[in-house]
Amino acid sequence: IGAVVLMSVAVLILLCTMAVGGESTLSSSPETPPSFPPPPPIKNIPDVVGNKGPLSVLRPEKDLDFFPYKREGGGLPVKDLWGNHSAPLPTHEFYQNLVLGTGSDPENVIKSLPYIFSVQSNMISAIEPFVVSSAAQVQSIFDGVVGLINLGGTGMRDQRIVGFDKMSVTLGWANGHQSTMTSTLVQGDPFFSMKYDNAQPVISSPQVVLHLKFDGEKVKLPCKQGSKHSFSTMEVELLQHDALWLGFAYPQIEVECGTNGGLSLKGTDDNWSGVLRLALANNCTHGTGQHCPGKKGLPAPAGWPEKIRQHANTMITGGQVGHLVTNDQITVELAYETVDLLQTYPQSATPSVLSSSPSSSSSSSSRLRETIRPAATSPLSSSDSTPSTEPLLCMLPHHRAAVLDTTDLDNAVVGRTMLGQLTSISASKIALGMAAPSFLWHPPRPIANEFVDDLKKAVLMEKGTFKMPENYQMGAGDPYNAGKLLARMARVILIADELGMTDVRQALLTDLAKYTSMWITGKTANQLVYDSNWGGIVSCGCMYDNCMGKCAPKCDNKGPPSCPSLAAGAFAAGMDFGNGYYNDHHFHYGYILYAAAVVAKYIPEWGKEYEEFALLLVRDVANPSKDDPSFPVYRHMDFYMSHSWAGGIFQPFLNGRNQESVSEAANCWYAVALLGDALGNQRVKDIGLSLLAMESHAAHHYWQLDRDVSHTLPNSFATNGVSGILWSNLIQYQTWFGSTTWELNGIQMLPFTPASEYILGEEWVKQQIPDFQSSCTGQCIQDGWVSLVCMAMAVKDVKAAWHCASNLDTSAFDPETAEGNG
Repeated sequence: IGAVVLMSVAVLILLCTMAVGGESTLSSSPETPPSFPPPPPIKNIPDVVGNKGPLSVLRPEKDLDFFPYKREGGGLPVKDLWGNHSAPLPTHEFYQNLVLGTGSDPENVIKSLPYIFSVQSNMISAIEPFVVSSAAQVQSIFDGVVGLINLGGTGMRDQRIVGFDKMSVTLGWANGHQSTMTSTLVQGDPFFSMKYDNAQPVISSPQVVLHLKFDGEKVKLPCKQGSKHSFSTMEVELLQHDALWLGFAYPQIEVECGTNGGLSLKGTDDNWSGVLRLALANNCTHGTGQHCPGKKGLPAPAGWPEKIRQHANTMITGGQVGHLVTNDQITVELAYETVDLLQTYPQSATPSVLSSSPSSSSSSSSRLRETIRPAATSPLSSSDSTPSTEPLLCMLPHHRAAVLDTTDLDNAVVGRTMLGQLTSISASKIALGMAAPSFLWHPPRPIANEFVDDLKKAVLMEKGTFKMPENYQMGAGDPYNAGKLLARMARVILIADELGMTDVRQALLTDLAKYTSMWITGKTANQLVYDSNWGGIVSCGCMYDNCMGKCAPKCDNKGPPSCPSLAAGAFAAGMDFGNGYYNDHHFHYGYILYAAAVVAKYIPEWGKEYEEFALLLVRDVANPSKDDPSFPVYRHMDFYMSHSWAGGIFQPFLNGRNQESVSEAANCWYAVALLGDALGNQRVKDIGLSLLAMESHAAHHYWQLDRDVSHTLPNSFATNGVSGILWSNLIQYQTWFGSTTWELNGIQMLPFTPASEYILGEEWVKQQIPDFQSSCTGQCIQDGWVSLVCMAMAVKDVKAAWHCASNLDTSAFDPETAEGNG
């Protein structure tokens, strides 16, 4: 039934039932180790790095012989926007739009729930989006012209990033050397704030003011130009977005009304130091906004304005993330650092202003808080002091489904997003618990006896017949498809091991070790190089030429420093699926890491010699420490959202960050866990398992949809059963390469491995099979996607799945096909 049909047949049998049993391992070590090429010499042998530090401190360009590439005009970090920060720099954070392009164009907005923010040279604007949905898409709609409320300062200019961590970013502005203002945007924070030092604050909005109060005293509208008002608390109701905003000043501030026709308040002291805070209390006050359900006014969410007032004193200044793996549970912790504004500005308010006042602080002036701080019983070490009032935070459906401590969880809906309803919690730490996989290398039960003989026959066909295409043998292809081919070979090796066929396993290991060694050391024709501007391993690009079969194949650009995938422009940004611009690194390197894990498992000496090179790719996508000198922290994973972002640095998009294939993202973290296990590196294994748990948890909420009753996305879209591309502000029923039903289902299922039982919800797969199967005709069959249909069928009907795979044309599994299980 064809050379690589084994890939489909074996996997579907291993995935055929959901019975729980012990992990099957018939053979785990080679009798005669295959030969493999020696790695390049390591120039600096490191000391053992502890669990709290980086996975390695070896530099790719200095110690591991990777070409040090310096960009010239294509994809360079904008120095003025990054302030004093230099490589390694983040490439996929929720705030990434702020450092792409000019940083202040309409496309440079960012989503930091519950708001969308726009940053200008002298202010930051908050926009409360509303949701519009159809069968084709779900979108967060926002008015970036009128629907704003702004915090700024007179004479401020040159916004830049002055600090960041995995859950926040701090922006700074200056007016000369003495006057500055800074704003820390935190995911899930219902407040947005501005800290002023010797500056003149400005609060403004182009919207018509319907209602204005200072310290409970109503102001006659329109506010008379030049009239002065002092306040610690403020209420302002705005017409166009039908919004009620609450404001807070620490210490009390005097402002003067301006003349712009909307909200215009300017501090009377141009050397004021303190903090201004705003929070949305209600966005359907009268029902005039087009986003209001039924076009009628709604009461503010129950108790929400009071909660805002109660927690206004406790300002979040940043966050840290941690994870802990036990036998049956993975715990991910989001820990928020706070400052008590009443302690910082004790003259701020009286008891009549706020109902509750913190008496202690957990403030920190430190920035760059990406580091993981593990403890014996908690993913993060505890703070020395706890505020009497915890910070107020917004939670999405995936948070509510996994939060371990529900003591301070409030189920009242406080906002509507494209991902579902927002609720709140009062906590400085949120621990999310997810079930750990019960198996790793092999499925949790042996292959059914009735299929063993046929599988062994198929495995024997692999010995000496699985060949990489010529351009991939020399490493001239792109790393994505190269990785997929390596992963196919690695999957066959694991199946051979499952069947006890050591001779086939060993024969395939020789080729797999050779090709994998070539890729992870960067010694391919399409060379992997170290990008010294951003800090990452990227493909140089290959202008492949074999003279139509009349000459030896080669890359016409001859490798670095001539790197077409790192040049300027859209062609370069699309080459190698955008690898040079940091698109999809976790997809690309996940497949290569899967292959490296298999080689290291069965050839331990290879693992020892190549460990630092394999860890380079782990560090590129999942470095856990800010002390790594070469890579940013957790490049792809958004810990608040619990999933990765795939889009890179080419340009800012109005809809923000994006990710298409959540199953390929999860495959990367599965591969990291396998590699850690093969190398005996528990920390790497735990990192992989933790990220795998997070990605799968988000997949079950926002990609794998219940068609009948959706608890997350709007029903009008959820009837599709699957999301295509998820953006910060948009969810599409399409992929980057098409919008057919088989493309959408296939890209959210591949590749099938034992981890698929963990990543893909069983009932969801059953729900999607009929449409997936009926739509798979023509190109779906020609490009090998049909193999995914057969494997999905195994979840519901084993015999039908076996029949499906056994009757596929062998062309569906050719190495040249686009798919064939990835």
